[in-house]
Amino acid sequence: MVIGSVGLLVAAAVAALAMLSTDTGFSVAAMLAATLLAVAVGLFLSLQGWIWSQRAWRHGWVGRSLLIAAGGGVTLVLAAAALAAATILVLLFAGA
Repeated sequence: MVIGSVGLLVAAAVAALAMLSTDTGFSVAAMLAATLLAVAVGLFLSLQGWIWSQRAWRHGWVGRSLLIAAGGGVTLVLAAAALAAATILVLLFAGA
């Protein structure tokens, strides 16, 4: 959870820099960097959720396993949302 939180905070900071910058070239590059970081963190957390869900299932903790799997699914949705939002913002920046 710490790795995910720090990674998403850094991605949010880079995205904020991209939105506050007046240079469109820097904005597009920063937004792409923030997107790659957010998607990488999302995929990493989803993979970890899958691994820990399987471990919990093998120990017989069905409820905990389902909660961990649901959390991993949420991280996949967040990674997809970050990718979609960054695509829209890059198209807006590039068109300006």
